[in-house]
Order: sequence, then structure tokens, then C-alpha cells
Amino acid sequence: MKKRLSLLLLLAATVQLQAQQVSKDKQIANLESFAKLYGYVRYFHPSEEAAAVNWDNFLYYGNKEVENATNTQVLNQKLNALFNPIAPSVYIVSTAAAKDFDVKSITPPNKQDLKEITWQHYGMGNQDGLYKSIRTNRPIKIRDPKRARFAVATSFVDATAYRGKKFRLRGWMKTEVTSGQGQMWMRIDCEGDKRGFFDNMDSRPVKLKDWKAYEISGTVDQEAKEMVFGAFLVGDGKLWIDNFSLEVETGGKWTAIPVGNHSFEAENTAGWNTGSAGYSYMQVKDTKVEGQKALLIADISESKMLTTIFDDKPAFGEYFIKNIGNGLSCVVPLVLMGTDSTTYPVANAAQLQQLKDKIDQTVKPPMTANDLYVRFSAVAVAWNAFQHFFPYKEEAKLQWDKELPANLRAAYEATDKERFASVLRVMTEKLKDGHVRLNYGSQDYFSIPAGAVLAEGKIVISKVDDVKDPAEQLPLKAGDEVISIDGIAAMKRFADLKKEVSGSEQYKNAIAQSVLFNGNKDTEMLLKIKRSGEAEKAVRLVRKGYRNSRDTITIKKLKDGIYYVNIGNTEMKEITAMMPELAQAKGLVCDLRGYPKGNHELISHLLTVQDSNKWMFVPRITHPDYEKVSYEGMGWNMPVKTPHISAKVIFLTGGGSISYAESYMGFIKGYKLATIVGQPTAGANGNINPFNLPGGYNLSFTGMKVKLQDGGELHGLGIQPDVLVDQTIKGITEGRDEYLEKALELLK
Repeated sequence: MKKRLSLLLLLAATVQLQAQQVSKDKQIANLESFAKLYGYVRYFHPSEEAAAVNWDNFLYYGNKEVENATNTQVLNQKLNALFNPIAPSVYIVSTAAAKDFDVKSITPPNKQDLKEITWQHYGMGNQDGLYKSIRTNRPIKIRDPKRARFAVATSFVDATAYRGKKFRLRGWMKTEVTSGQGQMWMRIDCEGDKRGFFDNMDSRPVKLKDWKAYEISGTVDQEAKEMVFGAFLVGDGKLWIDNFSLEVETGGKWTAIPVGNHSFEAENTAGWNTGSAGYSYMQVKDTKVEGQKALLIADISESKMLTTIFDDKPAFGEYFIKNIGNGLSCVVPLVLMGTDSTTYPVANAAQLQQLKDKIDQTVKPPMTANDLYVRFSAVAVAWNAFQHFFPYKEEAKLQWDKELPANLRAAYEATDKERFASVLRVMTEKLKDGHVRLNYGSQDYFSIPAGAVLAEGKIVISKVDDVKDPAEQLPLKAGDEVISIDGIAAMKRFADLKKEVSGSEQYKNAIAQSVLFNGNKDTEMLLKIKRSGEAEKAVRLVRKGYRNSRDTITIKKLKDGIYYVNIGNTEMKEITAMMPELAQAKGLVCDLRGYPKGNHELISHLLTVQDSNKWMFVPRITHPDYEKVSYEGMGWNMPVKTPHISAKVIFLTGGGSISYAESYMGFIKGYKLATIVGQPTAGANGNINPFNLPGGYNLSFTGMKVKLQDGGELHGLGIQPDVLVDQTIKGITEGRDEYLEKALELLK
């Protein structure tokens, strides 16, 4: 026994010594080679074995395997051990020895009745939206186009008796998922439609196959009205839930709050709201935690064989050779022959099972960003997504190759969820894409009831919201200059925030302004402000709620026959009802400094010719590194409608006008339908392309290439105004809307 223990200690010491002998630079280079090879195989090699891999788990195990490879030969051996069982026709060779691929190695003895299998990507496939990724001649799930994004089971209780008390929600869940996941959630609704506590386990989703109890805890808000809670299935798969309980702490003891039908024994899920489109809800007896039943939520999508999703595809025998660093290259065939269930050559079954067993032994859920190898995996997934599918590499002037080693290095130091989120935001800032969003669960967006803007090179209070309780009114005024926030110069904090925002300069400014005062709930913030004619003073404020600064104005008649329409607040039915008056107006101001409310039909009442332009282009990708890409063009095909609005029209825009707003403004600019007043729009348009990262993160980007109506560039530039307006401190102090003032001046 002692001898065996000594051998184990010696082995551990040897492994540790080997790890110590590998420099950080070498470790990063090893991880970089593995990450690149992963992307090439996952997205462009069509073997049956690779398509069945759980890539998050594979990445985790692979990162551990390759990190401390001492030299190129050892790294090559490790990479082959990882990829041969799932991609037996992929070769990893020294770059100097890389040569033409021998198609005979993938040619089956008898090709009769075999089909060509290859990847086609219509954008980066996310299954639930516009973008699709398929292997040709393979079945995929066809979803009801009306299917909800998730299937939810909801219950609620009155919260007024529990204000200020700690609570905990518990429930049992298990899943059967691949791309989907289960989540439990709690939302506290407050008086006055205010948002209170919220947690939906976004950063810790449920993917385990066995029953396990999960918990959400927090404090009931002081203005709480209702506690709304439950569980939901996101995407594909199945979710079982059972035995929910809700408790509050009173006098140091936990007391149960009755939850109706807490273990789903009553028929028809009484006491719970269910019924999301595209999913089934069944009370089942074959598996449960308490009582006789549990609730099963299941995706009911059907499988269908798809031959292709577009015409472009590589020919059998086509391959690519790519340098993956460390003196190694990969040789990857793009097309394989296959039956309905296999591709040729078939992997070694014993090696494949051995790899699966090693992965299962190594990966222990939950996978969180506290784990270094989860962070490496997330960097690999994110980097490859943009390497192969981001349509604006040229416009953003990306040097993307540099980002992989830089962010693998940063992953070593970012030891928790928040720090690593910062790494991912800094990484994606380079894309200059305003559609980049990083979500990872219960981020805190609490603020104060006041806003700030950048004006004349200073941070200035733009508006102080009215509050019900005079005692809660902030000691701030519009026009106050913010000198510092929590001891940090306001302009420095503003600049620091922008470093983690992707997009054009005007969009980065808009976002930084909107989150300038954000922080955790009930945290104190120290502002140093300077009011005109007064000395600087310090103001202590507490972040208590979520700020909703939008006004409610829809359509307003101004003087002299001029009308104002807030495009962000007004539904099309309201505009249609006012159309007889608008058609007779002398002037019309359309405020699109926000996001349209489904009212782009207004454009048809401004057009004089039928629109047939194509300005949105979805990439059709069959080769790696965004090479040999073709596009499918599309537009809105807007008709001409009566009555025609013949008045002089002004559109107001700003740096926060993004996406749908820019589709709208593209028509206004391209067809010269109005004079545009304000600031350039954000410069990010097109359907977003979301995807998940290991560690509970979700990341999105613009998945298609969108142009101006005349074919000009939009990305990172925006739609330029005809009349530029800059806010002034004087105008802000006086409470004037200088954009609207300029519009009215032009209409005179």
C-alpha cells in the first residue's frame, strides 16, 4: 500500500513538474492550435461522429489534454487522440509536410446508394430563427414557425404580506436535452409596474438527466405586489419538474407559503399557467419526486430530411489545408459519402467509446466561469463563431487572429463570472457591432431616477424623473455637470464603459450614457456635481430601481398645422386612424430616436414609387474563414399606399437608433422621403445571430450584411443626418429639446 502511494505521489509530482516546465506562452499556443482545429472540424467537417459530439464537454476535456504539451510532437499526438475518434479522415501533420489530400482515403468501395454529406450554413445556424446550419442529406428538426422561444409553467402568490423578508424558492428538475436547457425562475412585480427581484438561472441552466433540487433565494422588495415563479424549457428537448416550495424567513425561522398544486397532482395542471406554442405539457407517473405525478414539458418539433438549403455546395473530393500554429496544419475534407446513419470512413468504435468515457470522467457539471477550462472553452467558441460567420470583418478592419491568444491569456486571470464577462466584452468590442450582446443571467441594472448625457465634452444630468414621494426627489437638476462618480472622474468612467461596448462611436456613447449610473441594488453612489454659479458639492444617492425614462407621447398636434409622431411609442393603428389629418398637415415631425413600434407601414404613405431594392444579404457559407461566401439578397418590397403624405417631413434620429430603426431610416434616406435631423444612427442592422458559450453566457452579433439603399456601407457608420444637431448644456439646463427645435425651425 505504501509503495503504491509512493508511486502515485511520484506520478503526481512528475505531472506537476512537466506542467511547470511548459511556459505560459507555450500553453497558450497549444490551446490556440486546439481551438482552431475545433472550429474547422465542428463547422466544416461532416462526419457522423463529429456531428454527435457534445462540443462543450469535448472542448473542456481537450483544453486539459493539450495545455501542457511540451513540444510539437506531443501536441500532435494529443490532437490526433482527440480528433481521430470523431473525424477519422482529418489529418494533422507538420505544416512543412502538408500536401494534397488523397481522395481515395474517403472513397468507399461501393458508392451506390450513398449520398454526399457536407455542411451548409445560412448564417450561423441557431435552429430557432432565420439562420440555419445543416449537413446535406440529413434529417433536422422542423419547428413550428409559431413555436415560442421557451415553454413556461407559471404560478404566483400575493407578495404584500412578505415585503422585506428573505425568501427561497425550491423545485426539482431533470432534463433530456442537447441544445436546449431547463431553468427555474422568480420575478417580483412591484407597485406602479416597477420591476423588482428577478432571477431566471440564466447563468446556471439545468442540463442534468437525473432529478436534482434547485433553489433561488433573495429578498422580497419593499413595494412587492406579486411573486411570479415557475420553470421553463428553452429550445429543444424535455424538462421534468416536480415538488415546488416557497418559503419566507420570519424571526429566524422559515415558514412555508402555500403553492397550489405544488407537485402537479391535480388534473390539467390546475394552479399553473401552461401552454406555450410548439410544446406539450403532460402529467406523467413514470418518474417523479413527490406524490404520484410530475410535469413533463417537451418540444414537439418533427424531423425532416433536408437535401440542401441552397444550391452552393462543395464537390466530393474538395478539402482545405489550414495552419493551426505550432508548426502544424490540418487537412480537412469538406464532403463525405454516407448512408442514412453513417459517413465513410467510419470511426473506430473502441477509440470513440474510450474518448467518450474520458470526457464523461473529466467533465463535472455545472460548468461555470470559475473553472479555467470552461473559460478557455468559451473563448474558443466565441472566437470561432466570429472567425467563420461574422460578415463585417473587412468593414471592422479586424485583426482577428491576434484575438485568440490574447483572450486565452486573459482567461487565465479572469477568475469569476463577472471578470470573464469583461474579457468577452473587450474581445467583442473589436467587432464594432452594436448587436453584440453578452447575457449571463442576473446582471444588475439598478440605477437612480435620473439620466446623463455627453454634452460639450462633459457629462451632464439630462433629466431628473418625477417621483411620487417628495422625500425621494433627487437633489439634482438638468444641466448639472457630473465631475466624478464614486471618486472616478466622470469622463474616465464614461471612457472605461465604452471599452466594453461594441459598435460605432455614436452607439458606444449612447450605451455608456444609459448605464453610467448602473450598479447593484441598494448600493450607494457618490456623485460630485457642479451647478452653474455654485461650488462643487458631493451628493450621496442609492440605486433603488430600474429606470424607465421613456415618455408616453404618441401623436401630438403642434401649432401651424404641424404634427409630431413618436415612432417609438405609436402603433400603426393609431397612425392609420390619424392618416386623414396627417395627409392634410403642413408639416410632420417623426421622432425615431428610439425603436419603432411596428409602424413601418408609414413609409408606404411617403413613397411615390414601388420599392424592390435588396439591401439585406444573408451569407451562404460552405468553407472556413469566411471564404468563398455567396449571399441571398432580400428587402421589404414596400408598396405605395394612399393617402400620400405630401407635407414636408422631418425625421429625428440619434446614436441609439439601431437595427429596425435603421431599416426604417434607410428608406427615408435612400428614397429622400424626409429631412433627417439629429445625430448619425448606430450603424448595426440585420437579424441578430445568438449562440451559447460554455459557462452560462449567451452572445449575439449581426448575422447578415446590410447595406444602405444605394449599396453604401452602413456597418459602424450609421445613417448620416442632413442637419447635424449637438445638444448644448444651456439647452439641457433650460429643458429644451434642441432636436425638435431644429425640426420646427426647418418647417417654418
